[in-house]
Amino acid sequence: MTKNKPLVSIILPVHNSEEFLSDCLSSLIKQSYKNIEIIAIDDDSYDNSYKILRSFAKKDKRIRAMHNIKRYGASITLNRLIRKTKGSFIAFMDAEDVSLKDRIKKQLNFLMQNSDVVAVGAQCVFIEGKNKRIGKSNFPKHNQDIYQSPLHGVSMQFETIMINRNLLPKDVLKFNTKSKTFIYSDVFLKLLPYGKVSNLDEYLHYHRNHPNEYFSDLRKNPASFIKLWIKSKALYNYNSPFRSFFAPFIKTA
Repeated sequence: MTKNKPLVSIILPVHNSEEFLSDCLSSLIKQSYKNIEIIAIDDDSYDNSYKILRSFAKKDKRIRAMHNIKRYGASITLNRLIRKTKGSFIAFMDAEDVSLKDRIKKQLNFLMQNSDVVAVGAQCVFIEGKNKRIGKSNFPKHNQDIYQSPLHGVSMQFETIMINRNLLPKDVLKFNTKSKTFIYSDVFLKLLPYGKVSNLDEYLHYHRNHPNEYFSDLRKNPASFIKLWIKSKALYNYNSPFRSFFAPFIKTA
């Protein structure tokens, strides 16, 4: 049944996520689109995260569970995950989140029907530790609106996106290991020259973070934010006006 369907690689970085990891993995193995591989790397957790990963991997052969021999951090772990993917489409996931069962199917269908779109995200319901709803996203749906300020958590939730790898050169999808701030936004900017970006208008994901946290990061790291904008102009041919890119920062000042 899956022979003629494209493989979707779901990458899952894990670190000390034992409280929510089982719910996360359950939501992935229950996806209505079945031709997936779930590649998870535990970044040297000191809780039971890796034990949980291995337990799920024994029950479902689509899961590949690995373990870093020491703590490498998010960027290196994400790069390791990407290198191990086999699919033409790559979906991101956070170890504390939950995806609705049709998330992968709907995003894949959208990308296959829109061959000029390099990445598609989804709307999120924001939840706290006890699964209480604390907000909902209202991310822009269309490329021209996302392009104005392509920031993680502001115009798109990176943990919800699926990327059409067929539209990208081999080494574009790589995280900056020299930076600890705005690593998702940096990769997001790299994608823009290779196709449009979109968000589905459906709520397909529960994200365990308060949306105001992203604006707090902007306030705390103005110098890194400015460096990101300079880099986006110099390396990624980003052409949106200065004021548009900095609009979220100005609103939180």
